[in-house]
Amino acid sequence: MRLLQTHAASRQPSLSLRQHSEKIDVLRGVAIILVFGYHALLAIFGPYEIYDFSPSGFWIDFARYAPGRVLLGMTPWGMGGQGVTLFLVISGFLIHWGFLKSGASFRFSEFFNKRFWRIYPPYLVALAVFGLSLGTGGAFSLLTHLTLTHNLFGRSFSTINPSFWSLGLEMQFYLLYPVFLLLRRWLGIARATLAVAGGTGLTLVLVMGFGIRSAVLWLSPLNMWLIWVLGAYFGEQFFQGKRLFTRSPGYLVGSYLLLSLSTVTVLYGLLGRVLFSLLFICLMDWYLHRPAPATSGLGKALMALTARVGLYSYSIYLFHQPFLQRAITFLSFGQPNKLGLMLAVAGAFAGVFVIAHFTYYWLELPVIRGGKALYARWQDAHRLR
Repeated sequence: MRLLQTHAASRQPSLSLRQHSEKIDVLRGVAIILVFGYHALLAIFGPYEIYDFSPSGFWIDFARYAPGRVLLGMTPWGMGGQGVTLFLVISGFLIHWGFLKSGASFRFSEFFNKRFWRIYPPYLVALAVFGLSLGTGGAFSLLTHLTLTHNLFGRSFSTINPSFWSLGLEMQFYLLYPVFLLLRRWLGIARATLAVAGGTGLTLVLVMGFGIRSAVLWLSPLNMWLIWVLGAYFGEQFFQGKRLFTRSPGYLVGSYLLLSLSTVTVLYGLLGRVLFSLLFICLMDWYLHRPAPATSGLGKALMALTARVGLYSYSIYLFHQPFLQRAITFLSFGQPNKLGLMLAVAGAFAGVFVIAHFTYYWLELPVIRGGKALYARWQDAHRLR
């Protein structure tokens, strides 16, 4: 295995670690902007997505909805929930690529220590902030949030902060990563990915067969794990220097437009996240292998700002949603005109960005360093025994 990794590393694209990190931050920035825009639309319009289909069962029932509402769901921010999909793909990619790049054997204690200190302490602070200000939803809700299992129960799925469901999902994927590594060892990366896809397909068949519309099942680890695993599959191909997308970027644009059109069909609800995962993998493959352009002026500033947004994306995700509707209403002075709402959304994002700046440097980074130091001390003490 070590020989394979050494040989593969020599075929990786000549991308410095700093360039790689900046590009990943840009992708994270795109993801959080999509998520924020999605939640802003929900705050302004309420639930606008259409899952009501015509008698044929394939198309949405156009006769019941205004064209504006249909078109809203086809915009980038109308599909902004796919920002979570992009986050999951990036997570699977980075976790598996980082493991392969380290060349070390997998140690669960070391792996989970890093993930715990990266995710849990900032989450706990956000949980305290919103639990004290908005209420916990009861003892069961608080307990499941503290254990990051709230996404597994309908009673706690959306309480305290509706955004938190994906953090529970992320932690559950970390726990499943050793299982994926075992599957990879037994079957190889391609067959392991296909095995997870088969499990997802079976879950989808069961959910459809019983006519279940519960978000708990549709967004469950069983149904969503494939997205994370597809990111891990791409991470292995990237590590080995293999390209998955070698076409013109025009194909990416065309694929995105087709997926936008799919929002008016039942396919989007059933397979939209998986299809977007594949699109995001192709996008990442193209973007990460693309030489850094010699941009200057506005283009360079925009990329730097997007990367900075990506750097703060976790704190933005933690703190943006519960008060977003109130912030937009306040900043727009309660006026429904489009320009005022757009400025209010931009102002709300700027405010969250400032909060995220401080929480990143005063909360995220210190606890990561502290967790690393604690683990080093634990290792030293363990060696002395």
